[in-house]
Amino acid sequence: MNRLIKTILLLSVCFNFAYGQERSPIFTQDQLLWYIENYHPIAQQGKLLIDQGESSVRAARGGFDPKLFANLDQKQFDEKEYYSILNSGLKIPTWYGLEFKTGFEQNRGVYLNPENKVPNGGLWYGGVSVSLGQGLFIDQRRAELQKAKVFASSTVAEQRALMNELYFDAIKQYWKWVQAYNEYQVYEESVTLAVTRFTAVKNSYLLGDKPAIDTLEAKIQVQNRELARNEYRLAYQNATLELSNYLWFENNTPLEITDELRPPLFDEIELNNTTSFDTLQTFVNAVPSAHPDMQVYQFKLSSLEIDRKLKAEKIKPKLNLNYNFLSEPVGDSFLNNVSNQNYKWGIEFSLPIFLREQRGNLQLAKYKIENTTFGQRQKQLEIENKVLSYFNEHVALREQVEIYRNAVNNYSSLLEGERIKFNIGESSLFLVNSRESSLIEARLKAIALVSKYNISSAGINYASGRLYR
Repeated sequence: MNRLIKTILLLSVCFNFAYGQERSPIFTQDQLLWYIENYHPIAQQGKLLIDQGESSVRAARGGFDPKLFANLDQKQFDEKEYYSILNSGLKIPTWYGLEFKTGFEQNRGVYLNPENKVPNGGLWYGGVSVSLGQGLFIDQRRAELQKAKVFASSTVAEQRALMNELYFDAIKQYWKWVQAYNEYQVYEESVTLAVTRFTAVKNSYLLGDKPAIDTLEAKIQVQNRELARNEYRLAYQNATLELSNYLWFENNTPLEITDELRPPLFDEIELNNTTSFDTLQTFVNAVPSAHPDMQVYQFKLSSLEIDRKLKAEKIKPKLNLNYNFLSEPVGDSFLNNVSNQNYKWGIEFSLPIFLREQRGNLQLAKYKIENTTFGQRQKQLEIENKVLSYFNEHVALREQVEIYRNAVNNYSSLLEGERIKFNIGESSLFLVNSRESSLIEARLKAIALVSKYNISSAGINYASGRLYR
């Protein structure tokens, strides 16, 4: 898809943006984030994380699926059927460690082992297996399902953390783009003013009102500002390309920002309200439970706790009990043959004498939990300090923005007065250029501060994990 088509796609979506904004060539931060959430490849990867979590739960639930089984073992030799052993049935595992089983045996043969002998019509059986020691409260199958559910929940937090980071990176680049555009506009205007002044000074020189040196100074001023304008134009073009990295459309189609769209001008930028200290405290207090990075830690601890419980369970002795009732399927008397006199049962017991492997694994599981807890505490402190840092920067920048906005107005008044004096011959071109240069520097500083202020405003939400909700 060529550049023109990609631009038309971008414009058409912007003009029909879901927020119902009026048609405008201004590309806003909200529009940028809308594109990112819906089309950016990293956003799509985040959605895949959630799908992976759901798939892991589905796979773990498979450990509790009923299973059909069948075994057939036959031996033929010297024209004799030594034995034919058939065992088939259905196993139904349950969450509480019970396993129900029903099946059918039909065995025959000249040399059939006597313990495998069954009636000619076969033998039905049904029963239950239960772990009364190790595996009573948790086993590998239940542990895997619990960990899969924890993983599924953690993928939601990981997706939020991923999008939180992506949003903030995009917002920082957006305001760099806005800053570069407004800086370029300042020098575009300054070149126009310098050219106009050069023309006026040149005409005054031709009329004999100004010395020739003034025309040279005015010309040098034009050249210097044209050079600066070209540098700022290059910076704006590169910032535009950097921002375009975040713009995608359907079918993984990259978009480009061209001259049909522009950032807001300095006077069009509305500053966000300063975050209050009470709001900040709410954000900080919510970090342990609401921040996605902290949630990931909590889910990791939950998974490790499941491992610890499983390791602790393996210290118990194995004590498995099996019971099956038996019945010969003979005509209508099948149910009558179900009797407590026909059964098969067994018990299995085992216990390592020293339990060194089990106790060692349990201690390792505890160390992992302790190590992760230390990391969680350190991460919480870092996050809280980062929130406070962005808040301090946010408050300081708000004050600086107001100061420099007033400074720009004062420099503008000073320049206007100097121009009036210059026009009536009471000032010099040098002083006019000096006043104008001071105004340009003040405007550039004000633009940079507004950009930093909006980044710091987003930074508070980013640091507290609230930028993507």
